[in-house]
Formats: sequence, C-alpha cells, structure tokens
Amino acid sequence: MINWNLILSDIEQQEGVPVTTDPDRWNLDTPGYSEIYKMWKKANFNPTAIKWINYYPGTHFPESIVKEVADMLGLKGVHRSWISRIDPGYMAPHHWDIDDNEEDYLKHGPITRYTVIIKKFAHGHIFILENSYFYNTPKNTTILWRTHRDWHSGINAGMEPNYLFHILGY
Repeated sequence: MINWNLILSDIEQQEGVPVTTDPDRWNLDTPGYSEIYKMWKKANFNPTAIKWINYYPGTHFPESIVKEVADMLGLKGVHRSWISRIDPGYMAPHHWDIDDNEEDYLKHGPITRYTVIIKKFAHGHIFILENSYFYNTPKNTTILWRTHRDWHSGINAGMEPNYLFHILGY
C-alpha cells in the first residue's frame, strides 16, 4: 500500500505548478480553455479565489507511485497522472479538464479516469464530480469517473490543504 503521508510530506516542501485565472498561463486558442474561462467570468467568480496547484510524477513525486496505482486499478497503461492541491480559501470552479493530447490517448481506446482521496478530508474539503458531492470522504477512497471529461470542481472552505491523486489510463 502506498504511504501517501510520506509522499505528501515531500510534496508540501515543493512549489508545484499553480493553476490560476491568469490568461497568460492558458492557451486560449485551444478549444475548451476559452469556453471555461468565459463561463467563469460570466458567472462572476472571484478570480483571486481560483487557484489550485498540480504536482507531477518524475518531477515532484516518484513515477513508481503511478505504476503502483495503475496496477491496483487494473490499468494496462497510463496517459498521465498528477496530484492536485487546493489551499484553504481557494477553489477550482466548475470545469472539465482540457488535454491537448486527448487524440493520442484515444488511440489506445476509451480513456478511464480515477481520483484517489490521498489525505483524510478535513472540515471544508469538498470535491464535486457531476452530481456527486464528496465531503468527509475517507482516505484511500477511489472514485471512478463516468468519463474523463466529466464536469467537476473542488472547494476548500477548511483550514488545511486538500490533496487528490488523479490518473488517466486505459
């Protein structure tokens, strides 16, 4: 079994890759990005409250973790994976994940996506996937997405960071 506490203690010392509403960080020419960005603006989201941080295998945590999770889930291969973090007071509003490499992934067949709760949810941690709300969710809960393009969001109204592990494979 993966020692997520050890992985998180390493990650907590690293910067990671922040995702914000800064349009210079988004390729607004890619279909989907512009749609989501405009949707957030139209809904009047506070852009300073939209932020999450991604951590990637081989850069922020060992690649072996991805293989171990993929094996546990019965995936034949992995397209990509990452750990996301939402700090207290921030959110990842309603969106679906745009991936510039989706066409390449589909050459292997349907894309399967999972999210794993890797830290015990604390008060205020909420993950929303389509019409399902996850809060007070036990650590190591694995969530199978209906499709890799499901609409989702995350909110941290609590007092400590929330971490999730995401994996797309076949």
